[in-house]
Order: sequence, then structure tokens, then C-alpha cells
Amino acid sequence: MMKKSIWTLSSLALAASLSLGSCTEAGSKTGGAEVANKVADRLQEQPAEQPAEPEQEEQVEKVAVDRKYDDVARILAGMSIDEASEFYEVTQGAAWKAYAKKADQGWASADAKRFDELRTWAGTELAGLNEMKGDLFYPFSGPDIYYGYQFFPSAKNYHLFALEPAGNLTFMKSDDVNWMNYCNSVQNTIADFIRGGFFHTKHMKVDMARTGVLPTLLVFLVRSGNKIVNVRPVAIQADGSVAVLEGSNDFSSVRVDFLDAKTQEQKTLFYHSSDVSDAGLEKRPELYKHLEMVAANRTFTKSASYLMHRPTFSKVRELILAKAKAVFQDDTAIPYHYYNSSEWDFTFYGQYTSPIPLFKVRYQSELREVYKTQKIKDLPFSLGYHSTREHDNMMIAKRKN
Repeated sequence: MMKKSIWTLSSLALAASLSLGSCTEAGSKTGGAEVANKVADRLQEQPAEQPAEPEQEEQVEKVAVDRKYDDVARILAGMSIDEASEFYEVTQGAAWKAYAKKADQGWASADAKRFDELRTWAGTELAGLNEMKGDLFYPFSGPDIYYGYQFFPSAKNYHLFALEPAGNLTFMKSDDVNWMNYCNSVQNTIADFIRGGFFHTKHMKVDMARTGVLPTLLVFLVRSGNKIVNVRPVAIQADGSVAVLEGSNDFSSVRVDFLDAKTQEQKTLFYHSSDVSDAGLEKRPELYKHLEMVAANRTFTKSASYLMHRPTFSKVRELILAKAKAVFQDDTAIPYHYYNSSEWDFTFYGQYTSPIPLFKVRYQSELREVYKTQKIKDLPFSLGYHSTREHDNMMIAKRKN
């Protein structure tokens, strides 16, 4: 009988089969239309330089590096690790090597078909938004740090909010056969994301309710070239600030520190498992205060089940409209008619005809008129519910002052 040694972030171990969801057109990254409807029905810096003074470095919190996090993320992503790692033996078996080869092929195919073009496009079309620096606010994100990072590499902190639990990680020695259960489940998730560019509701509802989104977040970060520094549970305080919960087993919210692939700057991803409907915010005033803070940045939203079309999500919609410096979204986010043209400059991409049949009631006649009468720029890739570039759309709304 093989001996097992398990090191956990939480006393709750992950299920051995880490089935991290994928997505159909009917799905959404908030837990999907089903979850959204149920929730809705239930209610739902840098100091100025001083002349003649020595240049002063920006004060950055120092975080101890624990290589376990990066090693585990790379193993799940199908990427090699240093032979000095305690988990090195995992990567020497035939099963993992076959897994890694398949993962590399999947990512290479996705790069060729979508991601390389996406990065090139973002480097040009989102250059102005990236010059703003600061943070990125990504509501209804699910585990999608991948697009958030690719579109906004200049962000210092990434603030993701969705219904799916953050989850936790279990670290095992190389003789534990559950490693391949973890790996194969992650590969299924990534394969679906690579094919469609978003996550399927029915899988997320089942799988992520059991395992959380954390493993997927880590895989996306290391597959983007970054290095994981630390993973810690956090909690939103009464004043809206976020504090690390040292020694806590509560992973409702999680902080992932990582080193940026290009700049080697330390950055942070915050994921909060939160109901940001009006009803949810009424129950958690500290969450509303936190949203007031992070909404005063750039906002990115896609494949969001048209939640902010609903009156039951008016608070988060109004916060974005009142505070955001810029918004990058598709038609599933804030309806176009809510934007005041005297306050915003717009750039439109792709095509807008109608939503998929599941969301046909969310058709926007005003947006359709824009696409019929104004000059629209090309969107050379798909990343939404239609799964084809012929029907996908994105919009930049940039505040005028």
C-alpha cells in the first residue's frame, strides 16, 4: 500500500476528481443562466518624484515565496518543474508525460487559432486602456483570469467576482495516484475553454461547487508565463478593505500573488465568491463598499448571462457606470442604452445581430441600430456565446473626463 502525505491549505480536501467546468452557449461564467435566474428570482500609486532627492522605490508588500504553489500549478498545467521539487517524481511517469504532451498540443492549437491573434489585436486596440495602468475589475468572471490578463497585462491587481466557490488545494507526494485524477480533470476543463473561450454552466454548477475555481486560476496564470508566489485566503472587512486570513480554513475569497512574466513585477489576483445581485449586496454592505473601491478602475465583462440587463443587478451596473474609467464588454454586460453618450466615447467591434436563442429576450434594438449605421471595427477572433467571430461583438466605452 502506497503511503500518502497530504499538505493542505484547508482542512477540506478537494475531491479526487477535479472536474473543472467547461461552457456551452447556454452557459455563463457566473454559474450560468440557471443559477442567475434562481438568484434573481429569490430577490439576486506611485509617489511624486522629488527633485534633487534619491529616486524612491514604490513600496510593495513583501510576500514569502513558497514554491509548492508554482510547482503544483505547473504540474496541473502540463508544464515541467525543476528536479529539486518535492513533486518532481509526478512528472516522470508515463501517464503525466502523455498528459503534458496533450496539454501542450491543445495550447499550441489555441494559440494558432485564437490566442496569438487575440494578443496582437489587444496590443493595438486596447493600448489606450492599458496606458491607464491601475487595476482591473472583472465581475461575473468565473475562473477566467486568462482573458483578463491577456487583454489587460498592465493591471497591477485583478479583481474577479463570481458565484463559484474559490476552493482550496491539496498537495500530495509523488507516489499518490490522485495526481493524475487532478491533472486529467484540469485538462478536460482547459480543453473546453480552449475550444469555446468560455465555460459551460452545467459543468461549472456541478464541478466547481465541489472543487472551486482556484486550480483553474493557477493553470491560466502559469500558462500565461507567470510564476505563482503565494496563495492565501482573504476576507472583505467592514470598511471594504481586504485582509489576509492567516491560518484560516475559509477560502470564500482568495489572494494569488504572482510574478509577471514580462516585467517581473509582483501582481495580485483576488477572487471573491460573491453574490453581487442587489439582494446579495443588501446582505453584505462590506461587499458593496469593496465594489465601490474596485469599480473605480477599468472594467471587463463578457459571457455574463445578461445579468446586468436585469433590475435585480442594478447596483453593480450603476457602480460601473458611475465610477469606471473605461469598460470593455460584449452585449451580455451593461445594455448600451444605459450609457450616456455625453459621458462616454465608444468603439465597436465585430457583429451584433441578436443574442443566442436562450437569451433572445435580451435583444437590444439600440445596439443593433449602431451596428447598422456606424463604422464598426473588425474582431478577428471569437470569445463569446456564439462561438463564431461572425456573431461576436465587443465594445469599448471610455469616459470622456
